[in-house]
Amino acid sequence: MDSSQNKKGSIFKKLWYRFIFLYIILYIYPYGFEYIQELTTSDISFWNGITIWFGETFIGWDLNEDYLLNGFDSKYDYSRFLLIATLSVIGTIIWHFIDVKFKISYPSKLKVLLHTILRYHVGLTLIIYGLSKVFMLQFGEMDLNRLETSMGDQVGMSFLWTFMSYSKLYTMTSGWIEVIGGVLLLFRRSTFIGAFILFIAMANVVLIDIGYDVRVKMFAIHLFFMTLLLMSDHFKRIFNFFILNKTASSHVEFPLFTGKKAKRVGYTLKGTLLLYFLISNIMNFSDRIHSQTDNRYPSLTRFHEIETFMINGDTIPVSSQDLAWKSLSINGASYIPETLMITKESGYGNNFSFEADTLAKTIMFHPMRGDTNDIYTFTYKERSNGVFIFEGTHAQDTIWMKTKSKTLKDYQLTRQRFKWVTDGE
Repeated sequence: MDSSQNKKGSIFKKLWYRFIFLYIILYIYPYGFEYIQELTTSDISFWNGITIWFGETFIGWDLNEDYLLNGFDSKYDYSRFLLIATLSVIGTIIWHFIDVKFKISYPSKLKVLLHTILRYHVGLTLIIYGLSKVFMLQFGEMDLNRLETSMGDQVGMSFLWTFMSYSKLYTMTSGWIEVIGGVLLLFRRSTFIGAFILFIAMANVVLIDIGYDVRVKMFAIHLFFMTLLLMSDHFKRIFNFFILNKTASSHVEFPLFTGKKAKRVGYTLKGTLLLYFLISNIMNFSDRIHSQTDNRYPSLTRFHEIETFMINGDTIPVSSQDLAWKSLSINGASYIPETLMITKESGYGNNFSFEADTLAKTIMFHPMRGDTNDIYTFTYKERSNGVFIFEGTHAQDTIWMKTKSKTLKDYQLTRQRFKWVTDGE
């Protein structure tokens, strides 16, 4: 009886590892290669056509090939997940049949290969995402456009991005946790502690993504599941140590390469991979930091509420929603400094790139996307109490406006920061 149960358990374990191995490989290729900066995944992907066919044929979804929203919990993504699972089941059956037919057995090697792939994939992925938090790039920093967006006008994801951008301490600390856990996964001896740290980190990320309806829930869930797979050999040890208060037995992560020559090959591959990853990401993060933080005009960073708006000498009433400007935000978005946003009374906003001369007090801007020759030219004067006068031209029209401006220091959320002692204020 025990022999029969052991045999069934052994067969189930073999089928499980083959299924998981195939699913992970198909899931990662090619959209999981975020740590390969120079790779354009669309150029090497074969998924679009077959996934669209599968989703429309077996699920009944209509998928727009020009608007697939790949990676954003879209119908395309769920179609691909189900397709991958189906292909993995079929592949597992064929694989098992071949193993039985030719009496092939390599359970430990397959497990070691799977764990090696998971270690590097999860580790490198979360190092990148951790660093984007450490450098305040993923969520940006608290900016004027966030502060001027009312709470009721935000969706859960934008609300999450807002509160994550408020606290550098929390965001950067969560980033360091991901970086440290990711680095530990790159080495066999520290795999368990790295996976344990990332298990806690990713459990929090999954809860946040579900709770705030972030559109990368399945991405986070897959990474969380991968950390569980890396911890699977340690569940009994964890239970014995933390629950039963027993001594936990030691566990060894076996190397993928054995033998002197094979180990040299392995060390060479690992060194090459990590050197590429280091150099590539130094360049990538340098570019991202430069593009998201460089600002030649910090003195112009203001939100302007337009009190009077005139075209060709005529005051444009608020009721003319498509003509009247409601607000002017300069350097208002931390993601894209040196940009200007005009919001009309209708609520429609448009982003512009601008150049300014702060000595001559002139500013020129044109649409970020569209006709770069569609230029607005203004001079500006600052009066007392944050009042500004803008005078300029666009096409054949002259424009005059009076604004009341705010800086980041004029908002309670950014003015009142952390305090140890709060009474008396």
